[in-house]
Amino acid sequence: MAGNENDQIKGNGIRTAAIIIGTLFIAYGMANLEIIRRAHAAYGRGEANFLEKKYKEAMWDYQEVQEFYYLPHTKWVDMAAEKEFTCRAYLGDWIPPEGPLDADVRQTRPSEYEKFKGVVSQITPVGDTSYAPAPLTTFEKEPEKKTKKKK
Repeated sequence: MAGNENDQIKGNGIRTAAIIIGTLFIAYGMANLEIIRRAHAAYGRGEANFLEKKYKEAMWDYQEVQEFYYLPHTKWVDMAAEKEFTCRAYLGDWIPPEGPLDADVRQTRPSEYEKFKGVVSQITPVGDTSYAPAPLTTFEKEPEKKTKKKK
C-alpha cells in the first residue's frame, strides 16, 4: 500500500513538472510570436511610408524593427536593414542619430554596408520629400517693384 502512495506522489510530481515546463514553453513561444508580429507590422508601416516616398519616416520604422525586434532574429530584421540603407541613400543621410556628428553609418556598420553597397550606390539622393515646403513669405509672393531713379 505504501508503494502505491509513493508511486502516486511521484506520478503527480512528474505530471505537475511536465505541466509547468509545458506552460513555460508555450509562454516563450507566444512571446516570440508577438515579437515577430510586431516586427512584421513595423516593417509594413515602413513599406507604406517608403511607397509614399516618406523616406525619413520609413527609415524610422525600419530602425524600429532592427532595434526592438531583433530577438528572435527574423527575416524582417534583415529586410529592414537593407531598406534602412536604401532610405539613407535617398535622403543622403549617413549620420546615425545615436552617434557623434562625424560618425558615418557606412563606417560604423561596414559589414551591413558591404552587403547593400551595390544597390545604394545606384541611388541618387532626393532629399526629404515627406514634409511640405514652408509657405512663401510676403516678400516672396510680391516681386520687388522697380523704382525710378531720380536724375
